[in-house]
Amino acid sequence: MVSKHEATSEPQPAHKVEEEVVAPVNEAPAAESSSETAEEAREKYAASVIRNNTYLSVATGVIPVPYVDTAALMVVNLKLLKELADVYNVEFRAEIGKEAIGVLLASVTPPLLAGGLLGSSVVSSVLRAVPVIGTAFGLVTLPALHGAFSYALGSVFRRHFANGGTFVNFDIEATKTYFRDRYDAFRARKVPEAEAVPVDAPAAA
Repeated sequence: MVSKHEATSEPQPAHKVEEEVVAPVNEAPAAESSSETAEEAREKYAASVIRNNTYLSVATGVIPVPYVDTAALMVVNLKLLKELADVYNVEFRAEIGKEAIGVLLASVTPPLLAGGLLGSSVVSSVLRAVPVIGTAFGLVTLPALHGAFSYALGSVFRRHFANGGTFVNFDIEATKTYFRDRYDAFRARKVPEAEAVPVDAPAAA
């Protein structure tokens, strides 16, 4: 005699087998999507690092003490490079960073070239020492110059690190054209809100 409980209980092996087969099918796309999201998140974070430090550099341009503003600019830009290195898991090399900052700063502030006199950070600092006129001049020119420099510097190193570069193999001379392009774009207010990282073409074998 079959009990009432045994009569109403039905095994469901087919449902369990179906779950075991379907579950792994959905895992691969999820992993691929996660990888893409992580990459996009890293690039967005790198862009935010550049943006935040550019704001700090703009602030150094309103420091009322000549030459102290330039020293503050160096500190901010070393901070920028350190944070970008952390984003891309690159070993930070302060001495190479300082050299790059010095060379690239000199490349956009040639004091004796036509049109470059008033754009020189050094000349600007000297002019700021003149009462009233100097202060007004500094408030108008230096914040924009400092901001443009940090934005361009960050853009150069972001592209370099995104392509697998390090501080050791950073070629200052090879980056001057792109640096100047980003510097001029910032001053002309032609900087997009979120700029994609240009990937270098692979070298021919």
